[in-house]
Amino acid sequence: MPRVSIVIPNFNQHKYLPACVDHCWFQTHADLELIIVDGGSNDGTKDYLRQLPEELNLRESNPILRMDEAGKVIHKHCRSFREDTHATHPERTLKIIASETDLGRTGTYNAGFSLVTGEYCTYIVGDDLPHPHMIEELAATLDKTGADLAYSDFSIISDDDRIMRLVRKPDYDFKACFADWFHIGVSTLHRASWLKKTGLMDETYQFANDYAHYLRMAMHGARFVHVPRVLYSVRFHGAMTQHDESQRLALLAREFLAQGGVEGGAKPLM
Repeated sequence: MPRVSIVIPNFNQHKYLPACVDHCWFQTHADLELIIVDGGSNDGTKDYLRQLPEELNLRESNPILRMDEAGKVIHKHCRSFREDTHATHPERTLKIIASETDLGRTGTYNAGFSLVTGEYCTYIVGDDLPHPHMIEELAATLDKTGADLAYSDFSIISDDDRIMRLVRKPDYDFKACFADWFHIGVSTLHRASWLKKTGLMDETYQFANDYAHYLRMAMHGARFVHVPRVLYSVRFHGAMTQHDESQRLALLAREFLAQGGVEGGAKPLM
């Protein structure tokens, strides 16, 4: 299996970050690199990150293994994060960047993306929850199709983990996914080689950074594929009203189409 790098950008999300890390660490895909980037949090995140390597090595559990012939319940003593995952997933690694200063929303993403070593990569925001098979299914789709980026459907959850609604994404079409509005979003996986082809995220975009990033890839010929499965839960903290960046990008995508589009050989506008 190809190595997959997961960048976890975080800023003052200590309430949610441990669950996010657990959902990333226990992915069913074998070869994983977790890169956690904290951009100057002051909410207890730093304390959690300081003890995390030891927790991954030492946290223990004592599940029931079986009942013996005499009726005695036999427990299995194991390390929660290491024994079960490393028996079949030996290549799981962790990198932590804990900045004392605010790196900016997009700067936090880029600090992580600059360190990826995997063939495939993605970001998972520190308060979101990837479902256990997310990486495995998206990576298998990239392997099978030869596409450059795979994206899936997802659920939106509240602060208390209630499912508010399911989001079904359209099959890929440049107009539908970029010019009408941004209809790719979270739960993505793409070839890390595109970080060199088109660069890291554009830090002039702080709220629509993924929109700008994937639009630039699309303008340069990247191939996208939709996986019609719910593989991710995104946390909803209230409606985002700052749509200026997204509107600018949608207009840029429309201009690109008007000048010849993806198949017409138009010069990329980003």
